[in-house]
Amino acid sequence: MPDNKAARHKKKLGILAVGAAAAIVLSACNSHGSTAGGNAPAKNSITVAVAATPTSYDLDGSFAASNENYTMWSQTQIGLLNYKTTTKNGVVITDFTHFEGALAEKDNPYTVSDNGQTYTFHLRKGVLSQAGNPFTAEDVRWSVERKLSDHGVGLTQIKNYFNSMDQVQVIDDSTIAFHLHNAGNDNVFLPIFTGQTGRIYDKTELLKHATKDDPWAVKWATQNTGWGYGPYMVDSVTQGQQLVLKANPNYPVGKPQFTSITMKVVPDSGTRAQLVSSGNVDVAEALTPSDLKSIKDSPKVQEPSVEHPIEFDDISLVQNKAPFDDKLVRQAFNYAIPYDKIISQVYEGFAVTSPGWFTPTMGVPGLSTQPAYTYDVNKAKDLLAKAGKTNVDVTLSVSNAVPDIVDTAIMIGSYAKAAGFNVTVQQLNPADFATGRLKQTFQSLLVANRVQVQVPSFVNNFFLPGDPSNSGAFVPNDQWKSLMASAIAAGPGTSEQAAPYWQKVNDYINQDASQLPILYKQPNQAYSKDLANLSYRYDSTVDYSILKTAGS
Repeated sequence: MPDNKAARHKKKLGILAVGAAAAIVLSACNSHGSTAGGNAPAKNSITVAVAATPTSYDLDGSFAASNENYTMWSQTQIGLLNYKTTTKNGVVITDFTHFEGALAEKDNPYTVSDNGQTYTFHLRKGVLSQAGNPFTAEDVRWSVERKLSDHGVGLTQIKNYFNSMDQVQVIDDSTIAFHLHNAGNDNVFLPIFTGQTGRIYDKTELLKHATKDDPWAVKWATQNTGWGYGPYMVDSVTQGQQLVLKANPNYPVGKPQFTSITMKVVPDSGTRAQLVSSGNVDVAEALTPSDLKSIKDSPKVQEPSVEHPIEFDDISLVQNKAPFDDKLVRQAFNYAIPYDKIISQVYEGFAVTSPGWFTPTMGVPGLSTQPAYTYDVNKAKDLLAKAGKTNVDVTLSVSNAVPDIVDTAIMIGSYAKAAGFNVTVQQLNPADFATGRLKQTFQSLLVANRVQVQVPSFVNNFFLPGDPSNSGAFVPNDQWKSLMASAIAAGPGTSEQAAPYWQKVNDYINQDASQLPILYKQPNQAYSKDLANLSYRYDSTVDYSILKTAGS
């Protein structure tokens, strides 16, 4: 029987009174203790310093890609699959090429037909949602339909595979099949159902809150929780002050050690860093590079570092707006970016150079890891001269809510001047920046971004008209489409035979110079040394469900 008492766990954003942030910090300092060195006794609760409370509980209802929203989506919801992981230097790292069941059975999550076009998922039995409703294949079918509806934004990428719900077949309560019309060698279908976009929802609970104007309960779900299957549920929230997560007793994957997580809002990154350094909180999220550096040698702190990060700074030089309608000017601007200075001075060494869109974690054998561009004023000037220009005015738009992006843009403007670019950095509030990005009104822009699906062909989704990540900078042409098709047809992206084709794709997009990652950034969290199982995920959030006391 469903546990109707679980409904008490549904919480609404902002339902409690707002207090002073300083009081929260003081409370954290007075009520929390820590013992560094990895021998702390096991405990069941931790305190986290975060920059803000989330603004949306539902990715389908709001593509507001903040750290807080991503954390909430990843901790309260799951999909059919999880990525398998490896551990290196104490960090649990996503293996983007292997899967295991989440809402699907752990060891036998799916089977594939001989022609590779039908995926049949075998679902776990006896699973209950956070609201206590039984999980069935109908929840999966309805969730996919919701994502593909006009009101959803979550699965635009899989329209290459199917665009009709007739291709989704509920076989019985524990079995569902997807009949794809174009599986292809470079399969992004499984990763789509593994990451943020593939979350599955409790149909029964959400339909209780559907209306004529909101038939999928999208508006309701952005502000209310308790309809997922993830490891945690929201127990209470004081908007702008703190949020408390409690472990979901119905979580099918495994019981988290920490059954209570208190996320205290501390808007200032420096203060968050000092709280974890002094042992007054267990984790500090969204730290600036300078603050990460300031506590790096603290005896109580550990900071995860990975060989191949996937989060990047994304420069977009929009093709349909002068002066970037000229490829020579775009290339010149890329040579006018001081990459090494940005890495050393803005990111304090917590970043690495960029080979372009295709990273080693995608598993393409032998793909070049050399920087796509380096700072070369003379080459930039030569390219501008070939374009018939000596001085070019540029407006580079950024969100003022991301300090390292603002600092990077300012440094680009300072160093690009020597090559002939007069850069004005337009700092916009997040709402205005999001509107300009959506309407594609900017001449050029710089954003923080990531490729959550580490499959080579998925890069194409950044340039699709319906994808929220599309800046309008690069418009796929026939040559690009031909190169992509040849690479996919050559075999799996991890195969030797396909590798030369993906190198050609990589070279083409780098030389086009419209939209490129200019550097890849290390994780921006700091943890107490009392903790183990630090994580580096596809969405750059902390996986609190696997975090443990060191030595336990």
